Amino acid sequence: MRLIAAILVLTLVAIGAGALAGMHLFAAAERVADAKKNATPPPLATSYTGSARLRKLSPIVTNLAAPANNWARVEASMVTESMSDEDAGILAAHISEDIITYLRSSSVAQFEGSRGLQHLRDDLTERANIRSSGKVRELIIETLVIQ
Repeated sequence: MRLIAAILVLTLVAIGAGALAGMHLFAAAERVADAKKNATPPPLATSYTGSARLRKLSPIVTNLAAPANNWARVEASMVTESMSDEDAGILAAHISEDIITYLRSSSVAQFEGSRGLQHLRDDLTERANIRSSGKVRELIIETLVIQ
């Protein structure tokens, strides 16, 4: 009989301790959730000033130099300084022409791998920067499909 009473007392103590620990953990979880709700997200870091604008170029489709039956389709955007929409449209047309000229003199082997894509991006950004007299900060290649 003493053994049953001791087991019953220990069981009740364990239930009480478990309930107390559970309520403490639940309260702590609520405090953390409330703190996350009220926290303001940190500002996004950007390398561009407020005057920079992202302007989308029209899709470019052209054939490649080697092999002759391969085609490339590029969708890109350019990050520019503040300029009028008319000037930006003219600049976008000139940059699109430069991209076509560059792609027509390139082969598929030049674009293979991540290093090839990085060189393509760097070359096109440099050409756009030269064409715009420094008004284009970056040329972003959104898609490149070679068929």
